[in-house]
Amino acid sequence: MRDQYTGWHSRQVAIYARRIAASLGLSPYHQECLYLAGLLHDIGKIGVDDACLNKPGLLTPEEWQNVRRHPGLGYKIIRKVTSREEVIARAVLYHHERYDGRGYPRGLKGTSIPLEARILSVADCFDAMTTDRVYRPALSPAEAVKELMRCAGSQFDPGIVEVFYRILAADGLIQNPEEG
Repeated sequence: MRDQYTGWHSRQVAIYARRIAASLGLSPYHQECLYLAGLLHDIGKIGVDDACLNKPGLLTPEEWQNVRRHPGLGYKIIRKVTSREEVIARAVLYHHERYDGRGYPRGLKGTSIPLEARILSVADCFDAMTTDRVYRPALSPAEAVKELMRCAGSQFDPGIVEVFYRILAADGLIQNPEEG
C-alpha cells in the first residue's frame, strides 16, 4: 500500500523463489512456503521510515541501520500471523545473510543460512537488479546473471545461482552458452 514497486517486486521474488524450490526438488509444501516468503520478504519495511526507503542517494550509517531492521521486523510480524512461520519466517529473517558470513542480521555463513533464505536471497537480488531503483537504472537479465555468478560463493550460494541460471536460460531470458 505504501509503494507500488514493492508489491510488484515481491510478486516477482515469490515466483522466482517457488521456481528455484521446484527445480531443487523441494516438496510442494516448501515450494508454497517459498512463494509466501517471497510475497512477504519485505513486510518489515512497514516499520522503516519512507525517507530511508525512497532516498535517491547514499544512505547514512544511521539510515542503513534503520533499513537493516526490516528482516527482524518482518520475522516478528510473520510469526504472529501464520502457522507456517518456521519456514517462511526463517526465510524472511535471513534473506540478507551472505554466503561468506558478511550479511545481516546474524552474520550466518554457508549452509548455516537456512536453504529457504539462500533461495530467497538469489530471487530477491535478481529482481532488484533487473528493475529500476531510485538510485540506479535496471540491469538486463544477462547483466544481472553475470553479477549473480560473480558473487556466487561470496554473497550467494553457488548451487542456488546455478539452478536459477538454468531456469532463466530455459525461459530464454539469457543465452545458455551450451546452446552456442
